[in-house]
Amino acid sequence: MDCVVDLEHGKCDCGVYAVEKIPCSHAIAAGTSASLHISTLVCPVYSKDFLFAGYSENIYPCVGQQVEKRTCFPTDVKRGPGRQKKSRWQSWLELSRMRGRKPRKQHKVIDAQNARKLAI
Repeated sequence: MDCVVDLEHGKCDCGVYAVEKIPCSHAIAAGTSASLHISTLVCPVYSKDFLFAGYSENIYPCVGQQVEKRTCFPTDVKRGPGRQKKSRWQSWLELSRMRGRKPRKQHKVIDAQNARKLAI
């Protein structure tokens, strides 16, 4: 996708650069071709100085205001009807069997006679 990038204003036609304030792949390509370092394209809000400034002063609770106390309960989770789906990663052998194909590599069955030859 060809996009027009404005490095001065931090905008790109894809919209990612303007929303996230982190350069998208188009802005990185444009900055590299303009021989700019990529870290200069990132919004200064993501710098260490802004992070340290946010935690530089103490945060105190509101004084003189009544805070309503509530107990928070987790939301009710309703399960759908039927059996639960599997949530584990399947091996390549299981996946190939499900597709109806033979796996790329068959496991060798080693009998006692072949085991002796391998041990020698």
